[in-house]
Amino acid sequence: MKMTRLCFVLFLISGLYGQSALYRLGYGDLYPTTDPLGSSLGAGVVAYEDSTRALYHNPASLSRQKRVFFGAALGSDFREINGSVINNTRIEHVAYAAPIGSNLGVSLSLNAVSDFESEHGNTSPYGNLEERSSGGLWDYAFGLGYELNPGLKLGVKLHFLHGFLRRQISISSDEVSEMYLIKGNINGQGLEVGGIANLGNKVKLGVTADIPMTRPLFGGSDSLGGTSQSTSFDEELAAWPTTVKLGLVYKQSRRTSFLAGLSQQIFPSDGFDNAAVFALPAGWETVPVASFQVSMLRLPADRGSRNWLRRTGWQVGGSVKNYYLTYVSDKSNYVFEYALISGLNLGLRNGKSLFDISGEFGLRGGDVSLPEETYARLKLGIQVNDVWFKKVKRR
Repeated sequence: MKMTRLCFVLFLISGLYGQSALYRLGYGDLYPTTDPLGSSLGAGVVAYEDSTRALYHNPASLSRQKRVFFGAALGSDFREINGSVINNTRIEHVAYAAPIGSNLGVSLSLNAVSDFESEHGNTSPYGNLEERSSGGLWDYAFGLGYELNPGLKLGVKLHFLHGFLRRQISISSDEVSEMYLIKGNINGQGLEVGGIANLGNKVKLGVTADIPMTRPLFGGSDSLGGTSQSTSFDEELAAWPTTVKLGLVYKQSRRTSFLAGLSQQIFPSDGFDNAAVFALPAGWETVPVASFQVSMLRLPADRGSRNWLRRTGWQVGGSVKNYYLTYVSDKSNYVFEYALISGLNLGLRNGKSLFDISGEFGLRGGDVSLPEETYARLKLGIQVNDVWFKKVKRR
């Protein structure tokens, strides 16, 4: 079997996906954040600094680390489409951060980037189609932050993208019954630069730019079920975006801050033109993504208090963004997402651990080409620091 044959089959059946859910199209959902704090504050978190916890959203913030931190986060997505609820739960974030000297910090992190898992079936006059996909894309990152002076911090982060895809496509009609299997690994590299500047005593400005150095490359094979026929091929994920985030923090008081964030993702307009495995359905194309969030953060009243309520902080806000794919014939009506974002954090009295939880509740889709989706994203995270490993002096 030749790859051209499979591409031709995919081209013929791509028109069946006009009513598919968004997470099936293109590269699936691209996660903007994978930890509870970032999810509940939005893009404004790139300007936020806090020496009591590790922050990985802007490499420049690593310069503020005073302790060694270990962290992990679990994410669970719920989607309701036409009365059917879908859930996907996974580990989304594992990280380590440590200070090196008084003004330098480093981090190692593993973050979920995209999830390819989906199931789809359709019936048309041409036959029946069933498709099952699994796999995803992960980001292995190394970050470095340096404080030039009390008012300016800079950082850099190297991203190594790695993942896999397994897709099974079954086609049946009066004339043919075949099963195709596509599988392989994905690898790419990116470079992120960031900075945080103080604009007076109460305002901080943060910015990050994540630029692909080597766009992800899918190296896989396709085979025809029941035969020994197999062909190897390479496909570049040529539409992989460049992401820029701009954040602003206004510190109203010791405990209360207001954040605003703007994020822009730029996708090459012709990135899907030559795609076969990640081909878009007929009539779909990429558009630039703009997102905007505003939030309020309230720090705990007393991190060392015996009362757990006084050791609890919270944040709440709102988010609006457009999706990175749209239907060509309806460009004036982008697919938008509207969401309420919120979160809580609770630290242990001894300062050794911090627990985070965030919730995002939103609505997207609902235009002429897609069913309306209601979704909820729940994230649970924990951070522990090196105080656990220090001996306590007793009198």
